[in-house]
Amino acid sequence: MRSKITLILLALNLAVFGYLFLVKRHTAGSRVLEENRRRVLGPEAANLDRLQISFNPPEGERPATSATEPATTLTLERETDRWILVSPATAAPARWPANDFAVRRMLNGLQFLEHETSFPVSDLTRNGQSLADYGLDHPRLTLTLTPASPIPPLILKIGGDTVVGNRLYVLSPDATRIHVVNRNIYDNFTLGESALRSAQLFTIPAFEARALTLQTSTTGPRTRLRRDQDDWAFESPVTTRATKTRTELALNSLHALQVTRFAQADHRPDPAITGLTTPSLRITLEGNGRRETLSLGLPLDPEAASVPGVAAVEYYARLDERSVLFTTTLSTRLVADLRDAATALRDRRVLPFDPARVTALTLADAPAREQNRPLRIQKLDSEETAWRLLPADADPTSTLRADPATVEQLLQRLALLDAVRFANDAPTAIELENLGFNRPERTVTLELAAPEKTAANTAVSAPTSLTLEFALPGGADSAIYARVAGQPYVYALAPDALSSIPVDPRVYRDRQLSRLPDATRIARLVIKPAAPADAKALLDLVLPADRTPAEVLASETPARRDALTALLKSLRSLRAQAIIREDFPATTLVDGVEKPWSYVLEATLDPAGPPVTLYLAERTGASTQLAGSATLGLVFTLDQPVLDALWALAAPAAPSKALATEGPGPTPAPSP
Repeated sequence: MRSKITLILLALNLAVFGYLFLVKRHTAGSRVLEENRRRVLGPEAANLDRLQISFNPPEGERPATSATEPATTLTLERETDRWILVSPATAAPARWPANDFAVRRMLNGLQFLEHETSFPVSDLTRNGQSLADYGLDHPRLTLTLTPASPIPPLILKIGGDTVVGNRLYVLSPDATRIHVVNRNIYDNFTLGESALRSAQLFTIPAFEARALTLQTSTTGPRTRLRRDQDDWAFESPVTTRATKTRTELALNSLHALQVTRFAQADHRPDPAITGLTTPSLRITLEGNGRRETLSLGLPLDPEAASVPGVAAVEYYARLDERSVLFTTTLSTRLVADLRDAATALRDRRVLPFDPARVTALTLADAPAREQNRPLRIQKLDSEETAWRLLPADADPTSTLRADPATVEQLLQRLALLDAVRFANDAPTAIELENLGFNRPERTVTLELAAPEKTAANTAVSAPTSLTLEFALPGGADSAIYARVAGQPYVYALAPDALSSIPVDPRVYRDRQLSRLPDATRIARLVIKPAAPADAKALLDLVLPADRTPAEVLASETPARRDALTALLKSLRSLRAQAIIREDFPATTLVDGVEKPWSYVLEATLDPAGPPVTLYLAERTGASTQLAGSATLGLVFTLDQPVLDALWALAAPAAPSKALATEGPGPTPAPSP
């Protein structure tokens, strides 16, 4: 029984689906046939090569968009992937790229033009009518369509308005039928010459641009830039790097340029006014197999253009191979960059390199200096971010670690080192010697790993060593000059350029001075005056093994509890803010005066071992307090957390309940 019901339901479903399929197919086919019957033009309208518009509206009627233009004939011709507007002229037709949006709207309107109704022309005589009754004897608009296929042109005539509705009469290309169509077809073709012209000047986008050529006069030297993979480079007047950011900003600004206004066909300004006989600037942009050149003349308003601080200026302009005169508005910043491109678009980086590729660097002062000690900083092979210091007179097996953050900052400063001006692009040997490059003030040598080869570029060629030289000419010239060995360019740098590239190994030494093992705990913390030896402790904190530091400090005031917690944490991982000396003297310089150490901080460890002992000087500033360690053989400034903790403990406070001494002791002096 169930099987029979299932089969019946299956048969019903098949019947319903079959019925829906046939009905839908028939409906879709009927709709397509109906649309085809209503189309005014055939499939040849979908692929046109030429479109001629003859506009002749009745007397007293003219669309608002073309009210200032006389009745005329305009022609649109296809050129590869774009349309060109051919405007009538007395001498030669003016050709200009057409407005792509307007042309597409015209072509779509023709391709999908449908009538509301139609009737044969042969019925007119029978009804005592003629084409004049429909405005088709002298049509207001005549469209001559030339298809790409080898067939005769199609002529579509648009006549008068219908009595009812927003409709027009159209005579079919074979002149056998009159169609009633929507008025939109007329509005699409009566935009006028100005609206049909494209306002865009350069059609080559920045990503397609391959070269940029600039010339400020017909006899002056050219400035030419070319794309070099992902970067830009100068080919003339000097072969060097261009700044990618500013070059591409200039290209984007050029691509965004538009016509401000077109000159009237019956009004041609004097060439002396336009300045286009000898353009003040010629801009040539080269793309994939095409090039476009824009010539700039004189400003429309020379007086307004000369006002300081003006943001943009309107210039007379012309595109090469186009006889149409127009004006365009450019920002003063863009014009300045283009006129002085050899400087404005040039890469000001002295030593462009990828900091990630650096495996070692060597810093050296002038050989004449008494304390000249070349410093080598080398990356450890075992760790990508670990560096070690190798002073020239140090043991090659030295494991003195460098501070990774400081080394990375140095590499970033070198990579971003900018020139304030380009001093000399082709110096002679005498000029180099006069600038001081025969005995450089400082030398930086970078060793680089070979760049990785990619699928797009399997033949990567890049230097594995770069040497940067700094020179001081002395005398009246106080500037700092730099050059990369093997390159001719000499750059002038900011006066503080050398101060950001010190050679002192203390600057690069690892600030992490010591670290206690996790199994080691601090059993006792004492802070006392350095002299006399039996002076009473300012702080004597005992941390029993059977109690946690938090339990011991629970009875302290919040301020002291936080300070002691921070101090204990910092002592477990001792860091320096800066290393001042690489020895441990009995006295230290405080505010320019040699003074003995003021306090001693001692942390006893458990299991038993050498205690952590720090000698403290008086605090000399909000973020400066010297400390010394005989064990480490260093004098350094305390890191800020330790300094803040000592300051909080030194301030007058209630007696500490955690002190192991019999009494709270004297109030500490301001600043251990």
